[in-house]
Amino acid sequence: MSSSSASSITGKALTGSHVLKIDGYSRTTGIGTGNCVKSRPFTAGGHKWCLEYYPDGYNSTYGSNWISIPSPSGRGWPIRALYKISLLDQYGQPGSIKAESSKCCTFNTLAIHGSYKFIKNEDLLKSAYLKDDSFSIRCDITVVTEIVAEDVVVATAPAVGLGVKKEARGV
Repeated sequence: MSSSSASSITGKALTGSHVLKIDGYSRTTGIGTGNCVKSRPFTAGGHKWCLEYYPDGYNSTYGSNWISIPSPSGRGWPIRALYKISLLDQYGQPGSIKAESSKCCTFNTLAIHGSYKFIKNEDLLKSAYLKDDSFSIRCDITVVTEIVAEDVVVATAPAVGLGVKKEARGV
C-alpha cells in the first residue's frame, strides 16, 4: 500500500493602516530638501511606526514628496513587513493611479523603506488628489509574525481499472 502526504508553509501576519492628511500643502513646501515632518506614532502589526513626509524631497536625486517608513521604535528587530502607500481620493479611497507596494522588507535599527518617487509636486498640483490645499496618504503595513509548516490532509483518488481499492483520507 502506498502512502502520500502534504504540508503547507504559511506566513502568519498582522496588518494595520494609518492615514496621514497633509493639510495646507502649499505651506509645507519650501522647508528644504532632506527635511521631513513626521506623523504621529501609530501601531500596526504590534509595533509603533511613524511616516516621514519630505515635501521637497529626500535628496537631490529623489525630489518631491518623498514618503518613508523608518524602523519602528522599541524592540523586536529585525521586523519583516510589507507596506503599501496610497494617495487617497476625495472620498477617502485609495486611488487607482498612485499606489506603491513593497516586497517583504526587513526593518532593523538602521532601515528606512518607502516611496522614493511618490509623486512630483507639479503632478500633485495638477491632480484631483489635491483638494482645498490638502491631500491624504494611507499606509498599510503587514508584519510577518511567524512562518510555520503545517500538515495538510490529502485525499487520494481511487485507482481505476487496476482492481485495487485505495482508502480515501478526509479532506
